[in-house]
Amino acid sequence: MKYHFIINPAAGKGKLAKGLAEKIKSSAKAAVSDIEVYFTTKVGDATEYVKRIADGGEHAFFACGGDGTLCEVANGIMALGKRDGVYMGTVPSGTGNDFVRNFSSSEKFFDIDAQLSAKPMDIDLIGCNDMYAVNMINIGFDCEVVCEKERLQKHKLIPSKLAYIAGLVLTLIRKPGVECRISYDGGEMTNHKLLLTTYANGEFCGGGFHSNPESAINNGKINTIAVKDITRRKFLSIVGSYKNGTHLKFTDILNSRMSDTVDMEFDGETNISVDGEIFKVRGLSMRIAKDAVKFLVPEGAEYKKASRVAEAMTV
Repeated sequence: MKYHFIINPAAGKGKLAKGLAEKIKSSAKAAVSDIEVYFTTKVGDATEYVKRIADGGEHAFFACGGDGTLCEVANGIMALGKRDGVYMGTVPSGTGNDFVRNFSSSEKFFDIDAQLSAKPMDIDLIGCNDMYAVNMINIGFDCEVVCEKERLQKHKLIPSKLAYIAGLVLTLIRKPGVECRISYDGGEMTNHKLLLTTYANGEFCGGGFHSNPESAINNGKINTIAVKDITRRKFLSIVGSYKNGTHLKFTDILNSRMSDTVDMEFDGETNISVDGEIFKVRGLSMRIAKDAVKFLVPEGAEYKKASRVAEAMTV
């Protein structure tokens, strides 16, 4: 097995990249493992690196960055003609790192020795137009918060962990929404005016908002949350519940559903956030890719939902 640690030097405002590379190289000497450290140079470089390096042998590609870097690695793997023996992992070094929140201990993902002996878990991806999402697609208010967050992160005086909250407040002042037409599982297109909508594989977004508590990374379904175009006051009254994952009780203003496919149409170019990266589209075709990649889980970082299911079965 050859291990590739793909480091995004810009992730987390670049504070972790150098120290992480030294830590990886130190572990490589101790473990006598075949390890390569690669620094990306531009957007999409992680995808191209995976496609260029994977040669039919056994390879483990670790995304050292945020969810966007993990998404690029996943897309590189999905572009391979043969994916047997190819694995994906992550050392979460971005600002949000929401995908690893689905596991019991995000700290274990920083343990390079544990990563070198991690066990693979089959996980789903969401195909969206001509790419794949690992964690989530956000449209409407949530997406515009990401746009505002990216702008704020460029300011050195604003801590990365506060950028999302600040972005949320500023976006709330504008209160953008989305008007669209949606079809689930090939059904009839229906008109919607929404504050926000999410299409999830993972449960979390925005640096810890538990937006999709019914979602699962291995259940073969896309979980949709659609929130009506409510007032600012109403939104502020439920944002705490949206943060901690108890918002599904507000069935008068939102709904949660599972589907295999979702198709959307917009009247013009619309921002969408795919694992935190912004794209402009006029239409969106989403479909679940069941057991698409093998994700490496270090010991001590069990998948939370699997643990909850096992616990419920023993009660």
